[in-house]
Amino acid sequence: MKLLRLTHYFLFLLAQFLGYPLYGSPEDFHKLRSLSPKKVQEFAKNVRQNLEYGNLNLRVKVKLYEPLKTDSQKSGEIFYVNSSKKQKIRAVFGDKEYKFSHHKGQVAKSSSGENFQINTPFFDDLLLTPQDILLSFSWNDSYEYFGEAKVAGRPVRQFIRHEKDSINGIQYANILAFVDVKYMIILQIDFLNDVSILVRRLSVGSFKNFDGIWMPKIVEIMDLRGRRRTKLEILSVEIEN
Repeated sequence: MKLLRLTHYFLFLLAQFLGYPLYGSPEDFHKLRSLSPKKVQEFAKNVRQNLEYGNLNLRVKVKLYEPLKTDSQKSGEIFYVNSSKKQKIRAVFGDKEYKFSHHKGQVAKSSSGENFQINTPFFDDLLLTPQDILLSFSWNDSYEYFGEAKVAGRPVRQFIRHEKDSINGIQYANILAFVDVKYMIILQIDFLNDVSILVRRLSVGSFKNFDGIWMPKIVEIMDLRGRRRTKLEILSVEIEN
């Protein structure tokens, strides 16, 4: 069994090095259905309601860092407000403050200290972008069902979205979201280029109960092309009135 896992890992690295597709061609995406259209629609609706509906007001203390660089650490706070109409996020790192919101597919943004782009990292040496946060906590109805899989041993349903854009200078053509079947939260987001090769990944490494609130403890962002990593560690979570 150990040898089999090592073989799979070697083949994964080889595919990345040679530039071979890992997910098949885009026309194959629609052949992997294992749920009826009605069940897919119901599941997607529940995910959207779970992520976007209801009221939530959180103050989250975080730490950003590159694992192999001790001098890369940045500390700050993320204020997250979720209502039935809009999601608002305010990120504060030192004297820098970033505000962005999501409402009916539209993104609004503002900042103090400097201008920023939604697909550009908060810091040059770290990979987390405002778009990463929005993708993790919102749902887009243009997602299409892709199939069943497992992430960190948990059953997930995969949904694909065809969208040509760039994030942190990395060109992508599709976004693949892995949604936990039981809790209906996004555990992983993969960015695929136009020949279906994985070029960037955002994944939840672990969860923790913060005084009754289950939140990701570690989120990792990986640039597969540049072989870079950044970790977001949640230190504390408070509910604000």
